[in-house]
Amino acid sequence: MQQSEEREKRTLTQLGRYSGHGLTLGLSTALFAWLGSLADERLHTGPLFVLLGTFVGFSAGFYVMYRELVIEPRRNESDAESGDGRRNRG
Repeated sequence: MQQSEEREKRTLTQLGRYSGHGLTLGLSTALFAWLGSLADERLHTGPLFVLLGTFVGFSAGFYVMYRELVIEPRRNESDAESGDGRRNRG
């Protein structure tokens, strides 16, 4: 019984983690697209800044997701293998 509860807890934790990454990607894209639309309205430039904002927002959201899912786990593995408990950011 305890094993199934641990598995369910782990599954819910992973669900929350990956849902958060999806929300970060979507919200950053939407925020920058909205800011681009405000700039387009103010500057009368058509869809230029909407497209630029969408690209920048998606890129920023993707970078955060990639860093959390790929770079950080690798860094943690290398720290664990070296025996150094300190994390070197930079």
